[in-house]
Formats: sequence, structure tokens, C-alpha cells
Amino acid sequence: MIAGPRSPDCEVPRPVDVRRYNVRDMVWGRNDGVAGENRAGRFRFQYFGTALQLKLENAGDLRRVGELDEAHWVATSAPIETINADPVFLELVDTDHDGRIGCSELRQAISWLFEHLKDHVGTNAGSTALVFAAIRNESDQGRRIRETATKILNRLGSTEKSQITLDQVRQIKTEEEHRAVSEAGIVLPEAAQGDENAAVRQFLNDILATVGGASHPSGSKGVSQKYLDQFLTETESFLRWLARAEPADGEPLSPVMPLGERTSAAYSLFSSLRNKIDEYFTLCEALLLDPHVGEQMLAGRSHLKEVDFTDPTAVRSLLIKAPLAFPQANGVLDFDSRINPHYAVQLEDLRERVLVPLLGDAAEKKLTREQWGRVQESFSPHENWVNSKPACRVEGLGAQRLRKYLDDSQLVRDTRALMEQSKTTAFVLDNVRLLEKLVLYQAHLLSFANNFVSFPDLYNPKRRALFEMGTLIMDGRHFNLSIRVHDRSRHANIARASNMLVLYVEVGSKEKGKPYEVAVPVTSGSRGILYVGKRGVFHEVDGREMDASVVEIVENPISLWEAIMAPFQRLGRAVTGKIEKITGAAEEKLDTVGSEAITGVQAAFGKKQPVSQVPSAPSGQMVGGVLAGGGIALAALGSSAAFVVKTLASLTWQSTLAGILVAVASVAIPASLVAHLKLRQRDLSAILEASGWAVNARMRLTRRQANYFTCVPGYPSGARGIRARSWLVWALLVAAIAGTVVLMVVLSR
Repeated sequence: MIAGPRSPDCEVPRPVDVRRYNVRDMVWGRNDGVAGENRAGRFRFQYFGTALQLKLENAGDLRRVGELDEAHWVATSAPIETINADPVFLELVDTDHDGRIGCSELRQAISWLFEHLKDHVGTNAGSTALVFAAIRNESDQGRRIRETATKILNRLGSTEKSQITLDQVRQIKTEEEHRAVSEAGIVLPEAAQGDENAAVRQFLNDILATVGGASHPSGSKGVSQKYLDQFLTETESFLRWLARAEPADGEPLSPVMPLGERTSAAYSLFSSLRNKIDEYFTLCEALLLDPHVGEQMLAGRSHLKEVDFTDPTAVRSLLIKAPLAFPQANGVLDFDSRINPHYAVQLEDLRERVLVPLLGDAAEKKLTREQWGRVQESFSPHENWVNSKPACRVEGLGAQRLRKYLDDSQLVRDTRALMEQSKTTAFVLDNVRLLEKLVLYQAHLLSFANNFVSFPDLYNPKRRALFEMGTLIMDGRHFNLSIRVHDRSRHANIARASNMLVLYVEVGSKEKGKPYEVAVPVTSGSRGILYVGKRGVFHEVDGREMDASVVEIVENPISLWEAIMAPFQRLGRAVTGKIEKITGAAEEKLDTVGSEAITGVQAAFGKKQPVSQVPSAPSGQMVGGVLAGGGIALAALGSSAAFVVKTLASLTWQSTLAGILVAVASVAIPASLVAHLKLRQRDLSAILEASGWAVNARMRLTRRQANYFTCVPGYPSGARGIRARSWLVWALLVAAIAGTVVLMVVLSR
């Protein structure tokens, strides 16, 4: 449950924890009679860091968690995606499957564990081996768990008959889940084995291919009662619809299919030209009403001037919009007249395959409005039939196969028999899952409560809390605390209240899995060379090594020394900026003077010349001017230096040193006070809350925590030349101080 230890090179010795409190108004007189439990009947609290938290050491402490007011829990809710624990265990505890674990769900899990275990030695040890004697047989679930455990051991041929391990349970669970009939009422096609069941197998495949299926534990899709019923319903509906098109007994054709098997193709042709033919007869009626309509149509050809006849698309659009043929006052469509070439082929097909078969030779040369009305009436039943077609996914299988499935009741009976068989098998699988649940709760509930109700592992350098993701190695340091982040902007807004410098690091690569982000607080030392884009390596709690790079930084002071030095660093940057500004202004002035000199030379010659051809005399004058300006600047600097030296010489060295110390103190003391207050208020709970945890207690960062959350690992034992560097730093510091004092004494004389 708990991931691996922190980096051993960064361990900080810690004394045995500190204070214990027996809360007298929470006394329990009950004796549970369970070996290994605390029989004092009292809640026991302990300071972890600066937070007073419930002490959970054994199953007796775990049992009492349910009775403790939630206000005294460190956390009351947490997203499971931020917890490093067995995923099946987390899913079991998360009973409402909302992705979070709350107080009520943890209470239910604890209650269920004690309902089914009567001995809690395994709970105290966090063991993944369940002893049969510890199981309560009074309940139905307890008996099923015990019987299932015995059957698993027999199936595996194990010689051990008194206990079962999580690995053994999961081995059988995996085997059962990959069987064709394992989940209740869900059957895979593979369940119909053998040549004699080929028809059933094909039937199941066709159901999955048309109406779909339910998810099976193996990851495939299987047929359930729901999808079988859908398939049969759609098949019956589709076949009834087809039956309406069949002719009555003794009749060669039906009203729905006036052209027999050719009706569907003929109807498609009819539908494609219906609007254009209706349009033609409408224009004929308008021409019959007023002969001037034709003249208006001819006058309307002026728009043809706007058509680009070199553009095939424009020409095609013109033909599509144009009438089928020029309307005639007699209201007849003459097939030998000038027909719109865009519709000529379709119209000819319509004449041969629809009009002549329905109207006879009368439609060989021409079509009247009355004849066209008869054609529309002939297709009206077929049109109604087409529009009443039910939405069927099974149509692609064909009517012949569908009739076979509907007529062969044995296929349906065999499929239902497989579903019943899967229910029996699934009942066994449910028992296996029930056994797995009890083993997982025994192994992980105490540990989980110690990372939810209280956080002792967060304060232990030899252990990791469940919400820790791993160790970041960067800038010559180990950053041992990291927490998963899913919404960086939201996390950063909340994490600023932690008063800690927080690195947001992207972990992973395309080769090693989808990248994710973690928040890494920097708790000791200095900023160093940490910046956005800085790369490092990340060791996950399971030991896997991943790429890492900083993508964002939340600024806050890291240490008291860094906070004290910050004003002087800003002063140094300001002075440097001023010098750079002065230098830049001087360079700009020099460029201006040079440009004016060159312009003057060009004017003297009356034309522009390359700089390489400018006479040397003006250039020399320019350089002389620059040197003169530089001399003036040096003289000014010398005067300033002389004034400073004279002023210092008028003071005693004690006064000078005191003045410097007062100036430094006036800056350092306020900065150190502010930094001290902010450092004392560094809050680990803000980092967790930003990741979605609901935390009651304020978890102030202690000095010891700061030193092992961010640390510089020691050098190998016996390494040479390492200590000399620290002595060299101290020697240089002493020399600098001594030199300053000597300078003050000399100036005072």
C-alpha cells in the first residue's frame, strides 16, 4: 500500500515523537476482546509536526475511527486519482463511483471489514494473505468467501489449506474474467465451441455486428438479454415491413411493387426527375394562361450575359436550374424536342424503364399531364411503403438469413441457455471478487486510514504518504515531496497560499507513457538555477525513472538567508541596471556624434561616400572629441572618489563600521522578520487542497520536514577533496571581513 521509502541519502535523524494526549471526554469502556488491539478504550492523539492527529497503530484504533467526529479527521475527502494505492481497492471503497472517497465511504469500508473478520492480526500487519480462521462464517457472505477460498486453493493444487494470498485470488479472477461465459448474462461468441455450435456462434456474431453488445470483463463485447431482444424485435419489424410488399395469393404483382422486382430502381428514377417534370407542366399551364409568358421567358435570357461559359461549374449550374424543355401551350412533353442536355439521359431512362412499362406505347414519343398523374398514382403505395420503413440495423444481413434466425427457435433457445450458464459462472466470479475485497481491505484499510484520517507517513522520512508521487532530482538536489496535479492554473491559484516556492513539473515522455504534472514544493536551500524549462529526472514511487521539466513556478521565499539577501540582490540589480543605462546613453551619444561627423564630411565633399573613404582628419577630430569627453568623465569619477575617501577619512573606523552595519541592519532586519513570518506559515495542506483534497488541519511545514523534502545528498563515504571546499569558503569569508576592518582602520588615520 505504502510506496517505497524516501531517498536514503536525505534522511534526517528525528527524535521519538513528542507528545501524546488522551482525550478524556472520548473515553470508551468497551472491550472488543480482539488480540493486538488497544483495550484502554481511549482515543489517542499525537503531534505530527505541528498538527494534533489521531494515532492509528492497530485494528482497535481503526475500529474507533467511525466514532470520531469528522472535524478531527485530517482529510474528509480526496480524489482517488491523486492516491498511490491499489486501483481495485480504491474502486471498492469509492462506492458511489464519483472518483472521490469521503468519510462515509471509509466508514462503510471499515464496518464491512469488521463484519467479516474476527481476527485482525493480518489487518495490523497489512498482510495480503488471508487466514481462513479469521473469517466470520455467521453471515452468508462470510460463508461464500470461505468456500470460494477453499475452491481456489483446490483448483490451484496448493498444499497450503489454512490461508490464501491476493496473488492466488487474482490469478483465478483473471482466468474467470477471460472465459467466454463469466459475467452474469453476457455471452461471447467463443462460448459456442465446436462445429455443432457453429450456427449459434454465427448468430451471436451477427447480433454483435448489428445491434452491438455489452462490455465483458475480458474487454470484448458480449451478447446479453437486452441485445438479444433488440435483435429479435428489429428482425420481426423488418420482416413484417417486407411482407407488405409481397403480392396476394394468385396475383403476379402487388400495389406496393407495380413493376415487381424492378420497382425500387424505377421509383428511384421517378423520384430523381419528379420535380423537373412537375416544373415543366406548371410552365406549360402558365403559357396556356397567357401567351406572353413565353416572351417573358425569352426576355429573361439577358442574365446569360453574366454567365462565364469558360467555367464548367457555372455552365453546369445554369443547366441544372434551367427547365427540362421549353414549355408548349398544348401541355405535352415531346421526347423528340430539344431537351435540356443535363437531364436528357435520365429522361430517356425514365421513358424506357418507367413510362412505357406503366403507360404502354402511348408514352413512347410524348408525355401528357394526365399520363404523368397516372404514373404518380402508380407509385403512391410504394412511396408510402418506403416512408414507413422501420429503423433497422439488421437489414444488412438480408431477408433470407433473418427469416432463418426468426424461424429457427433452437438458436434462440441455445443462446438463452448460454446466458443462464453465464449467470451460474458469474455467481462464482462474484464470490471471487468478494474474497478479493476482503483481502484488500485487510491489507490496506489501516494504511489508508493513516493517510486520510491522519498523516503520520508525511512526517516520517523513511515512509511515503499515499498522495506522494516520487522524487525529483534537479539542480543537484532531491525534491522528495511531489503531488499529482490535473488543473495547473487552479492548483497554482490555491498553492500561493502555502507560502512555498512550488515547481510545476511535467513528468513522462511519449516513449514511457502519457505525460502528467506534479507540484513539487522547494522547502530548503535557495532558488539556485531553477527556472521554467529546467530539465531533470523523476523517480516514481515504484522505481520507474521518467523525464521531467519545469513548466511553471509559484514564487515564494525558500529560506531565511535567501530572504535577507533578496533586498541586497535587488539593490545590486538596480545598480547594475543604472550602470547599463548610463553606458547605453553614452553609446547612443557616441553614435550620434559619429553620425554627425560623417554627415559633415559627406556634405563637405558634396556627395555621399562610403565610410571607408572618409578622410582621416575629421575622423581624428571625432576621436579626439571622444577622448576629451572620456577625460571629463574620468575626472568627474575621480572627484567623486576623492570626496568619498575624504568623507570616510573624517570619520573613525568605528563610526564607519557602525554606519555600514546600521545601513545593512535597516534593510536586513525588516526583511528577515517578514521572511520569518512567511516561513513559519508555510502550509502543506494548501498543496493538497489545490489537488482536490478536503483538509481540516493546517499542516505547518516544520524545519525537519523542510530539510528532508528538499535536500542535497551526501557524498560517498571515504571521498577525498570534498571538505576542502567548505573550508575554502569560510577562509574567503574571514579574509573579506578582515580586509574590510583593515580598510576602515586605514581610512580613520
